Amino acid sequence: MGVSKPHASDTLARLASGIEAGVIGGLAVLGVLISESLLRGHVWWEILNLLGTTVYGPRSFRAGPGLVTLAGAALHFTIAGTIGALFGLVFGTIRERRRLLPLGFVTAMIWYLLADAIFWPRVNPLVPLYENTLYAFQPVSILSHAIFGACLGWMGPTERAQVVEQPLSIVVESREPEPVQSQVQAAQDISTESELS
Repeated sequence: MGVSKPHASDTLARLASGIEAGVIGGLAVLGVLISESLLRGHVWWEILNLLGTTVYGPRSFRAGPGLVTLAGAALHFTIAGTIGALFGLVFGTIRERRRLLPLGFVTAMIWYLLADAIFWPRVNPLVPLYENTLYAFQPVSILSHAIFGACLGWMGPTERAQVVEQPLSIVVESREPEPVQSQVQAAQDISTESELS
């Protein structure tokens, strides 16, 4: 009975931080894979259309940029965000980045191996088939997953200044001029004193 549950806000913060790291990592992965496609002289939407074949079927791989490309991007960011969310939930309590970075790399490499061995053969067999037929693609895929792991590991908690709402108490000195009545009274007092003397 001595075990306490973490606050829901802490769990949600770790979840959101993990999703953010996963989506940023997914963007980095796409950047590397698209660059590799362009360096090989292929079109930039090649990878996204490959992922889009999961929804639209194998004939859509040869299509140009369009709904297939958007479906592939949506699938990619959903997977990356989900992995990030799981990473955030599991490792989000770790505060030191020197421990989070290796965990991010390991998580990304485990995902790379599980995706090739289990996930993609069941969900879309074209993805591992395409990756294994291109000699240049596999090292770039491993590199992109390593970058994904670095993004996951970088998600560590940032020190944010906590805003504490306190009432603002400002002492303002009155700089209003004295009323005219008191100035007139002072002038009369001076003139009365000079008449008496």
